[in-house]
Amino acid sequence: MKKPENLVHINLTINKIMKKIKLYQWISAFSILILVFGCTNIYENGIELAADNKPYIEEIYVDELNKKIENQEDFLLIDVRQLAEYKKNNIPGSILIPRGVLEFKIGNEAFWEEEFLYVPEKDADIIIYCKKGDRGILAAKALSELGYSNVKNLSGGIIAWDPEFDSGSGTKQEESGCGG
Repeated sequence: MKKPENLVHINLTINKIMKKIKLYQWISAFSILILVFGCTNIYENGIELAADNKPYIEEIYVDELNKKIENQEDFLLIDVRQLAEYKKNNIPGSILIPRGVLEFKIGNEAFWEEEFLYVPEKDADIIIYCKKGDRGILAAKALSELGYSNVKNLSGGIIAWDPEFDSGSGTKQEESGCGG
């Protein structure tokens, strides 16, 4: 028995539609894979990286830090700038651990013995500061990733704490290499 021409035409149309739907499903699946696995955060510099991480870092402001200092509260104040910057000016009572070695020294008993202190507990009150705040954000993030649960960054860095502080040359190398 011969199929009517209309039925053959309908079957061909349905087949074409099914092929197009399948093609769209593959394109959609491929697009989703590209979005999920192809989109990684690539930053132009440390400032962008710090800005992207800032919402996840708890900050402390100068007036709050000064109250803690005045009240002689128990907290650890870590300066993550370089030695030369630390020598120019620092917040009294702070400990220098440059950003580049922070992850290695924070849990190192020998380092803390040299400072006449104990290795900080994972829940210790830790306040990080740098020049302007960007390195501090990255340092606080690193400590959080190491399991430290009570880490804060000093908003604005030492410049906020001492607005008259002149950090020196302000060269492009100083500003771009380590963040701020």
